[in-house]
Amino acid sequence: MSDEGRKVKAKSKRQKAKSKNLSPDLRGSSTLNSQLSTLNFLAAQSSVLSPLYAVFFALILCLPVHAQNGATAPQKLNPYTGKAEAIAEGQQLYKKFNCYGCHGMQGGGGMGPNLTDETWQTGDGSDLNLLSQVRDGKGAMPAFKTMLNDDQAWKLIAFVRSLYKGDPTKVKW
Repeated sequence: MSDEGRKVKAKSKRQKAKSKNLSPDLRGSSTLNSQLSTLNFLAAQSSVLSPLYAVFFALILCLPVHAQNGATAPQKLNPYTGKAEAIAEGQQLYKKFNCYGCHGMQGGGGMGPNLTDETWQTGDGSDLNLLSQVRDGKGAMPAFKTMLNDDQAWKLIAFVRSLYKGDPTKVKW
């Protein structure tokens, strides 16, 4: 075997050893394994490809993909999100309709789910989904469509959004 062949083989072994040191969550990833295989191929072909191309391909292959198949971003429909006056009205509605009885005064949960984090027990947490839950009810939550009009429901939702303490990157509104 030539010196160049030994170098390529040694480099491949080093890269395989590095991939074994990945966390258990990443080791089983078929996408990651295919990316590592491609990177190994690129490393072996580095005498053919310019280093610039090798870096470019490595960066492209290692970029995470965040979109799900066919998924679209949730619509941001609430005209009152972030508006102080509407949030104050929403807080009054939250108290008036006894939302705190299940969700707590600050939305932290109790008998009902926590409204301040990114975890939604039903639905995806989008504006449209939350409006549907307030108007039509869901699970143990009663429907409020006969007691709240859409304008009031949006203000109530704006108040709930103002309580959010979760990961800002997971906001869907």
